[in-house]
Amino acid sequence: MSVLSPAATHADRSLAHRDAALPGLPWLLDNTRLSELLGETVRVTRVRYKPGHSLLVAFRRLRNGTFDYGWAYTMTAPAEKLLRRESTSRSRGGNMRILRIQHSRDDVLVALGGIEDDWALRRNLKWLRQNGAERLGLHAGAGMALPGGSVVLRYKPERRLVLLARNASADVVIKTAAERATAGQQVSFLNRLRHHGVPILPQLANAECLAHGVSASTAWGTGDLSASKGHTDALAYKAGQALGALHRFPAADAAGTAPTGFPEAAGNWLQDHTAQLKATRTMVSALLPEQEPLARQLERRLASLLLERPRTAPVLVHGDFSPDQVLVGDSEVRLIDFDRARTGMAEADLGSFAAAEEAGLSSHSGSRARGAPAGGPKTALLADGYLDAGGRLIQSEVDVWAAFRLFNSSVDTFRDRAPEWAADMSWHLSRAKELIP
Repeated sequence: MSVLSPAATHADRSLAHRDAALPGLPWLLDNTRLSELLGETVRVTRVRYKPGHSLLVAFRRLRNGTFDYGWAYTMTAPAEKLLRRESTSRSRGGNMRILRIQHSRDDVLVALGGIEDDWALRRNLKWLRQNGAERLGLHAGAGMALPGGSVVLRYKPERRLVLLARNASADVVIKTAAERATAGQQVSFLNRLRHHGVPILPQLANAECLAHGVSASTAWGTGDLSASKGHTDALAYKAGQALGALHRFPAADAAGTAPTGFPEAAGNWLQDHTAQLKATRTMVSALLPEQEPLARQLERRLASLLLERPRTAPVLVHGDFSPDQVLVGDSEVRLIDFDRARTGMAEADLGSFAAAEEAGLSSHSGSRARGAPAGGPKTALLADGYLDAGGRLIQSEVDVWAAFRLFNSSVDTFRDRAPEWAADMSWHLSRAKELIP
């Protein structure tokens, strides 16, 4: 079990002290206190925090030799809302329950449940169990919340669940989201990417699966490019070639790939990015008030730099490109997760990868030398492969987009409960500042 550093624990306690509207917050952020509340040892793996309103956490526990996941939720709304949810859950056969964590106050409640009780995911998970499993060649498992034999890989409460299961011939990775699949997950679009030479995995889910937020592909490879093993470095060059193939996807083709109008109209990207910057600044201010001046400075400067875009012709971009979005085999790569694909600047993907590589390095004890470009050795190899495949890039633009990702992903260190989340968040902000003019 990972343990928060004293600095991170202090930051959690300071947060709980500032947000008096959520008296349950200190219980849900602390592994020890949450374990005491549940009567078993658990570790918080993900949080969704809305200051002054609610806190939702996912936790993991070991049961019968395998990991099991659940969630806990506290909010400021009247207690009746949570009690109604509990009643509705139980009427449907669920196991959601409500605990009072302060006997002197009846309104300080914590709702607890398993994945099958997830309020946003339950309908699509029920459909997966009753209909989707058969379509994917899986054993439904009578009376089971998930397909038989499946293992949870990732769980983000009220967002998505990623499972590893096995059909008659192979292991299958299944993703169930709260919303229907995006345009970038549609089979017709992915087939066209493959036709244009982008190395991707075949989509196993049909249109009905996708309409219920269920996507799936055969498990492939030995890991992803985020691994520190040396052989993955050489494959970063091939990942650059693959990214080049993606960016060469004809814009005229992309315009008609889905009835939802994929990719997103060019007029919306600036508004979306500006809103993202504001949301990040607001969250940084809530989590680490001492970093608010720097967060405001970065928000203003990045918004100003984005207004100067585009300087190069827009292409089809991955939208969330990083080393863990590149699966690796012995000598091949596959790009995955196109749910955020859209038109944009090529440097946005390269900068996103560079930022993720830097954030994944083992030590943030010191920043890179001032003036050093974004990324590390894998980013350099990625860029080599990209350029050799005919791609073009402007390094200063890559650095700006890397700063954009570093700024926005700074709050993920808290959400993912990194042991050094407060220090990691500060590092993200400082490095983002170094990368922009």
